[in-house]
Amino acid sequence: MVRLLIASVGESSNESLEVLVLGSLQLVTPMGVSLIWICRCAPLRLAHAVRRLDRAAPSTTALRWLRGQRGELGAAVCSAMLLVPWFEGGLLLGGLLATPRAGLGLVSEVHELIGLMEVSDLLRCLLRAGVLTGAAQWVCLRKAAQANDRQAELAPLLADALPECLLVVVGLEVLWLTLLTPLHGTYA
Repeated sequence: MVRLLIASVGESSNESLEVLVLGSLQLVTPMGVSLIWICRCAPLRLAHAVRRLDRAAPSTTALRWLRGQRGELGAAVCSAMLLVPWFEGGLLLGGLLATPRAGLGLVSEVHELIGLMEVSDLLRCLLRAGVLTGAAQWVCLRKAAQANDRQAELAPLLADALPECLLVVVGLEVLWLTLLTPLHGTYA
């Protein structure tokens, strides 16, 4: 991504660092964090939710059970927010190493890069990663609650939940980029 964007902007310009920060905070990090969560945590969270539903009282309805799972949503959002700094740091460091800027050392580039990052953009990235991951967790909880019989097999639930999580996350990201970001003037 960095090499493709730098080819159009120029290799030694300050815009290459701005493109790196904008691309990583606006697009790559929120999607990357939520995709990591979907691939690694969603199957485990779905299996855990199905087991808890099995242990629930037989008179508990799926809707009542689903309402009681707010802590699970909060845990998914918090885990995404904790993953963002690690993912963003690795992405920016890799982008700096891939950006051929002659005459500057890595330390001076890091200082320039930190100066380009605004707190509001970082908070927006944290919010987006949390929202996308929370939506994926909601899909997993909803799939667990939809299990018609309490002895439902996990494989069909996973086969249905993972693509739905991906579609929900990609759809929310497209909506965010096309509707919310232009309204707030982030690209200006």
